[in-house]
Order: sequence, then structure tokens, then C-alpha cells
Amino acid sequence: MKKVLAGFMLLSAVVACKKENKEAATDEPMATEQTAEVKDTIAYADFGMDTSDLPKGLNVGDMAPQINMTTADKKNIALQDLYKDQPVVVLFYRAYWCPVCVRHLGEFAQKAKEIEAKGAKLVIITPETYDNVAKTKEETKTDFMTISDVDGSIMKAFDVDFKVTETYQEMIKEKLDASVAQTNATGEAVLPVPATFIIDKGGKIVYKHFNPNYRERATVEEIVANLP
Repeated sequence: MKKVLAGFMLLSAVVACKKENKEAATDEPMATEQTAEVKDTIAYADFGMDTSDLPKGLNVGDMAPQINMTTADKKNIALQDLYKDQPVVVLFYRAYWCPVCVRHLGEFAQKAKEIEAKGAKLVIITPETYDNVAKTKEETKTDFMTISDVDGSIMKAFDVDFKVTETYQEMIKEKLDASVAQTNATGEAVLPVPATFIIDKGGKIVYKHFNPNYRERATVEEIVANLP
């Protein structure tokens, strides 16, 4: 009788063990698949982003970087000198060859006075040369303070810069008849995520819009609603 009981207990243990292993094997692929889905939510290649060093952007609560900017007329401006008296809105765009940038800036210009009416300063940052900035301004009818990131340091400081893939560069050449590298002041094929940051008078970032999808950008209404 004891032998029968022992045999029954051993059989039950084996069955239970197999059941646990089966459940574990079933759960593991689900977890991996969910992780893959999250990772693949953003199709970086579609936006020309080399995934070897993806930007994340500074976060709300971070202090704004201490950077110096050179204007088109060769004047030096420190970012901290701008936000010590008023909130500053920093907006990045790609270049004159980008139809989405041109359309967004053109629409933005029509309502941008709402930002200034709230006492904020608007600063636009781009990797393109000042000659190309002039093209963008003419196309979009804008008169914002626009800064050419002549050495790429501003984009790096805000962690919005990324290397452009060869495939995407070829696409820009073929469809838009432009060279990313030759358009830029650095001569390198680097672009920013078209992010927007609001910096308060204490130098703290209080709002961030950061989306690798260059079609998604902060609106004037969103910016105004988040001004300190």
C-alpha cells in the first residue's frame, strides 16, 4: 500500500512539474512579444534615424544647458541671458528642404504672437546654414530669432541630434533634390528631432514635446497652455 501511495505522489509531482514548465514556456514568448511591440512602436528607419545613438531629449525638471549661440550678424548670445528675464520657448526644425517644417513654421508664424503676448521669447534652432535659414524665412514668412547650430553643440546639449541613415539621405536627394550634409553648417548628415522645450526664468525645463515622428509637433496652443 505504501509503495502504491508513493508511486501516486511521484506521478502527481511529475505532472505538476510539467504543467509549471508548460505555463512558463507559454508566458515567456508573450513577455518577449510585448517588449518587441513596445520597442517597435517607433519606426526609426522611416524617419531616417540611425539607431546606434538615439536621442531622448532633456526632460521636464532638467536645467537648461548653458550654451552660447551665434546670430546671423555674428553676435554672441547666451541662452541663460534670455531666460533670466522671461520664459524661453526653444523649437528645433530640420531645414528648408523639409516640406513639413516649412508648413509647420508657416502656420506657427500666424499665431506665434500669442506666445510673445504671454511674455515669452521664441528661439528657433536649426542645423542648416544661415544662407539656408534665409530661404526658410522667405518661404515661411517668419521673423523669429533663428539660430544656425554651426557646430551641432546646441542639438547635442538638448539631446535631440541623430545621424541620418544613408537610405534616408538618398531619398532626400531623389525626392527633394537636396543634400542633408551640404545643407547643414557642420557639413555632416545630422538632424534634430523637431522638439520643443519651454524654459522658465529659473532655467528649468517645464515643458517638453519630443517625438521622432517629424510630422508630430507642438502647437502654439499647447505651448501657450504650458507657459509658466
